[in-house]
Amino acid sequence: MNLFKDIESRVIIITGGYGHLGATMCEVLADYGGKVYVAGRSKEKFDDRFNAVSGDINFVRMDVKNKASITTAFESIYKTEKQIDVLINNAHFGATDHPEKLSAEDWRIGMEGGINHYFDTIMAVIPFLKKSENGKIINIASMYGVVVPDLSIYDGREELLNPANYGTSKAAVIHLSKYYAMYLAKYNINVNSVSPGPFPSEAVQKDSAFIKRLEEKSKLKRIGMPKDLKGIVLLLSSNASNYITGQNIVVDGGWTL
Repeated sequence: MNLFKDIESRVIIITGGYGHLGATMCEVLADYGGKVYVAGRSKEKFDDRFNAVSGDINFVRMDVKNKASITTAFESIYKTEKQIDVLINNAHFGATDHPEKLSAEDWRIGMEGGINHYFDTIMAVIPFLKKSENGKIINIASMYGVVVPDLSIYDGREELLNPANYGTSKAAVIHLSKYYAMYLAKYNINVNSVSPGPFPSEAVQKDSAFIKRLEEKSKLKRIGMPKDLKGIVLLLSSNASNYITGQNIVVDGGWTL
């Protein structure tokens, strides 16, 4: 019995789908037969990431900073596919600095890139998800929306410090998910958030001393790898999660225990 067979009939949109975590989400959903659309600005980055990947993974141009671009992308997909079933909000942009030096402008950039465009995509996709039998919204948050960072792990390196606007926006993502889970339940639309823990990019992983400090904070004594998100994304995109809504599922190796 294939618990996730219904994925084969789903049209799935992922923002930030060619990034460190997003690409693996796309691949696992395509592996299970989903029709995946990667929403982003760069066709070149999409081609570079998915050129050698099998499965039904497609590109749709979307700039999450632009509400008109978001609406146009959803309308284009619906016109082609006649359905949209799953939205995964994964794109992020921000601005960082030392806690005492973060400017008001950079604060607002972080909030725009961490929460505001999630609201815009949710508002744009609702009319289409209402037409799906079991619509799903998955918002990627962070463990730093649950707990504050331990700045000691950054060893005084200001360029690595996790800024206040990041965790604040991710906490807002968790609450936004709960709010729309409450409201959209009457339309049989599930809304959940996923909060990854320490999933450093390949570039950051080159700093072995920093990675060691991250590993020591995790109860499983290792960092997260993109494949560690496959199961939860697959579950929440499928009918196997039809009775799960309004939840924030933390995937952090036990960091926040």
